[in-house]
Amino acid sequence: MEQSRKYKAQSIHYIENAINCVGTGDSQKASEFLWGSVAEALKAVAAVKGIELRGHKFIRDYARELAKDRKDATIFDVFIKAESLHRNFYELGTELEEVYILSGEVRVLVDKLFRLIPEEEN
Repeated sequence: MEQSRKYKAQSIHYIENAINCVGTGDSQKASEFLWGSVAEALKAVAAVKGIELRGHKFIRDYARELAKDRKDATIFDVFIKAESLHRNFYELGTELEEVYILSGEVRVLVDKLFRLIPEEEN
């Protein structure tokens, strides 16, 4: 599905930007890019199934449902951490070191989500 590829490409773009922002010491922008990467990866997985996620509540609900269906609590756990990084963009307060540590967890989750997309969709 074309939409799934678009979401995946955007997720990759965001994770690359997040890594660059961590490198330059901008925890605020890195936080937002990490959140965006997770959100777009979840949208990519949902799009393959014909599901459109509009807004945070739908993305959160889908992450929770996917974690339950896959019997993998880390999907929702890391999603919640990424969501907290999203708040950091507006409220600040998360140290660069913590953003860096969470970026590793986000990358693992995004990779895991990408593996749920059938090969022909990639």
